[in-house]
Amino acid sequence: VAENVAGDPNRGVASGGAGGLWFPYLCESTERTGRWANETRVRYEQLLQDGLGFEDNGVAVKDVWQCYSPGNDLPPWAPDCPTLELLSVAQVEEKYAPGLPQYMIDQDDFLAYQFEAPIVQVDLFLGHLRRLIEGMGGALVERKVAGPIESLEADVLVNCAGIGNAVEVEGLESDARMRPVRGQIVHCENRANITEAVTIGAGAESAYMIPRGDVVVYGGTSDDGQWDLSVNEDTVEDIIRRCKKLLPEEYTQGMEDRIVGHWVGLRPYREEMVSVEAKTLEDGRVVVNNYGHGGSGFTLCWGCADEVVRMAQAPGT
Repeated sequence: VAENVAGDPNRGVASGGAGGLWFPYLCESTERTGRWANETRVRYEQLLQDGLGFEDNGVAVKDVWQCYSPGNDLPPWAPDCPTLELLSVAQVEEKYAPGLPQYMIDQDDFLAYQFEAPIVQVDLFLGHLRRLIEGMGGALVERKVAGPIESLEADVLVNCAGIGNAVEVEGLESDARMRPVRGQIVHCENRANITEAVTIGAGAESAYMIPRGDVVVYGGTSDDGQWDLSVNEDTVEDIIRRCKKLLPEEYTQGMEDRIVGHWVGLRPYREEMVSVEAKTLEDGRVVVNNYGHGGSGFTLCWGCADEVVRMAQAPGT
């Protein structure tokens, strides 16, 4: 159930312009999200082994390295990520060559690690999913639902309305735990042939870059509770400032001249937990929720989908 179809670049839903990096963000940090994340990572890796190329599914595995201020811990998915390794100060300094910037020297016990992760070019990947559904005999039909979700004629109903669950709409009860977390990013040409993703969190400031197949994504923002989908020019300038301050210089040279577009999307954040749960209607049909993934839609998608199938087949378990 969704009014705005994910991946349509003209409809303001987050997945259409997302960075596409496999990395749990703005979702609960628990065993189950760690499991969903690693199940999804494995499925991406299987796609690469199925003989389809990048132009078919938009999936590539690339190096990722991240640095965070003191006090941060390794995420719960880390023990199950076979390529993850901690980085020493010397290794981070080498990545910043010729030397660490002052803001990192001032916090020399920061957390740093690297790993390999899938990165998807979202338009190609979502097109792959559409073809997958159609190849199994499924059909994608867009129409308004007139009445409650239970009025739909189906044995199993899955609520994937995302941020739509935060508001009262016909046929859908609002979820008081849901709210948008606005994200704004900058798309740049990849003239420097950037092949690794980098995230730096230094105190109250952060910056990241993600090389998709078509552009390099620089970001970003997490504007809690904001619904505005317009591009804020002051935010553009601030993203450029933070990226130039925090990221290695070789990745931000001439950044202003490489801009090819901007994107604003609303992450469907849900307090406490992602809603993946089932209920049985009086007539015996099953409704399964699958929403509230925050900034982790492409990170949790396969794991959550498998969970939805299990719940639909045995809703009481």
